[in-house]
Amino acid sequence: MAHLVASEVAEKLALHRAKMRSGSATHRTIELEGDRLGHAWILERLRAERPDDALLSEEGHDDGLRLAESRVWIVDPLDGSSGFGYGRPEWAVHVALAVDGAPVVGAVAAPDIGVTASTHLPPALSDTGRSRPLVITGWTRVHSDGALLAEVLDGDVTACSSAGVKAALVATGRADVYVHDSPLYEWDVCAPAAMALAAGLAVSDSLGEPLVFNAARPVVDGIVVCRPELKTDVLNALEQRRGSDNHW
Repeated sequence: MAHLVASEVAEKLALHRAKMRSGSATHRTIELEGDRLGHAWILERLRAERPDDALLSEEGHDDGLRLAESRVWIVDPLDGSSGFGYGRPEWAVHVALAVDGAPVVGAVAAPDIGVTASTHLPPALSDTGRSRPLVITGWTRVHSDGALLAEVLDGDVTACSSAGVKAALVATGRADVYVHDSPLYEWDVCAPAAMALAAGLAVSDSLGEPLVFNAARPVVDGIVVCRPELKTDVLNALEQRRGSDNHW
């Protein structure tokens, strides 16, 4: 279900953006409308098909009742909404289900990069053919996380504003490591984590611990998504920096 809902909502958002961009809508209006409509469309589907499950959405009101539930849908209706508003490809729809805190189902639909990846249809992990690993991180983390790991791995670094797109690029072999060594909201990473695990990637918080969801404060200690053979080097580098006086 997550795969279907994410792909349908992403397609509708893409069509709606094209319609708004053909008019006089500003990038901010497009962004806000995307957030609102994405949330409304996902909520409508989940209420119709999974009415007994709880929901945590970036665009919804969190009344805390989810904390007493085992099954919680964790969604980001429009991850990378600013890029969406400006017409860039760095956006995605996240739909995930956490059961007793574990990300068991998840889908990331990123139509502008041609990817809808999920636990239902995970990408196949294969040799990328690159001689140098490619590290991808957020724009604000390029000179910290990105630079550190590019040096340690003797690789290159690039940036992207959407967590879902970053994870999807690793899962499809277009990057090797996605790292964010600072707190992130659960809706940013639940679907990417579930999808990446199903694809056979190494997934953890930036301390190397399994990601656990549906916390009272819905925040995780960063994220690492990488090819399994790079996991030890990535986590060791983050740990060494964390213990040094030069921690960013």
